[in-house]
Amino acid sequence: MSDMFLSSKAPEFSWQATEVLKQIDERPHLVVRILISGSHFPHRAALPFVRIVTETKQVVNNWFAEVADDNRGLVGYFPTDLPKEGIIEFGYGGKLLGRVRVGFESKIVKRLERTRLPKEMVEVSTAYLKAKHRRE
Repeated sequence: MSDMFLSSKAPEFSWQATEVLKQIDERPHLVVRILISGSHFPHRAALPFVRIVTETKQVVNNWFAEVADDNRGLVGYFPTDLPKEGIIEFGYGGKLLGRVRVGFESKIVKRLERTRLPKEMVEVSTAYLKAKHRRE
């Protein structure tokens, strides 16, 4: 069992999702940032991951993920066209370490006002990521 869960009481994880602009390749990219909190998340050699699993077993993986600087959160960055609902899972490398009890709902994502965003912004969608992976 992970050192994350050695206490007598398992942590209660929560999530928050917000659209944010991330500077990538010298251009602003619109993504959804999902922050998982409720425990200490250590920096490890294995890369962290966050994913959403739907009722039909579709898995939406983060584009990239990171541990918060203060180790109090795990952050996954996703395309803006997320499934309507699902379960958030997380871990490191290929090892699943936990699930968030409160299910994901896309209607709860805090969205940015599109008219106020920069014109050169790239909206990261599932189609954008598929095309990007084909080019790489």
